Amino acid sequence: MGTEAQVADIPLFKGISPKELQAMAGCLDMHKRSFERGEIVYLTDQHVSYVGVVIDGSVQMTHEDIDGNRTLLAALGPGELVGETFACGAQRNSKVTFQAEEASTLVFMAFDRVLHSCKRVCRFHQRLASNMVEQICAKNVQLMDKIEVSSRKTLRDKIRAYLSNLSQKQNSHTVRLPLTRTALAEYLDANRSALTRELGRMQDEGILEISGRSIRIC
Repeated sequence: MGTEAQVADIPLFKGISPKELQAMAGCLDMHKRSFERGEIVYLTDQHVSYVGVVIDGSVQMTHEDIDGNRTLLAALGPGELVGETFACGAQRNSKVTFQAEEASTLVFMAFDRVLHSCKRVCRFHQRLASNMVEQICAKNVQLMDKIEVSSRKTLRDKIRAYLSNLSQKQNSHTVRLPLTRTALAEYLDANRSALTRELGRMQDEGILEISGRSIRIC
């Protein structure tokens, strides 16, 4: 696979030795793939049988309604999973689209082989399955955060809720935005210009101090 050094620090593979990682490649039909900015990883309604893990770059998980309005549900960075929710479903068809936000590298593995041990009963299977459950739980929390933000009625309240969640995760009143201004507007279901204006007002009122992607919550 040629990615053992890159994936060694990925949470999904914690507790798995480099030697086991090498054995895992063949056992789980693991393979690496690179995506250019804007390239589709999985389309809505596409069958998903392989779970991806982001090694580098960023992948956006989006939903598009019948009117063509796109909503950003999550931005997935290094160590985060792609398609796991749908790979373990009965139909295995993705309900969202996964698209590379920038040049990205993912490692894919057959989900069925993660769940079911091979004839060699490799020790890492149990560890990998446990790690994957932890990752799925973390993704669910991330989506709950999105629901919480979307439930707010005003753009200002959505901004405050998003920054509050980010502050808790980063354990600081000064947070580093993981999203571009355009992506953040999409995440908040807002127009980019409206978001920029509201952030400006909040800064003028002394609620926030903004410097690039760094925001201090006053």
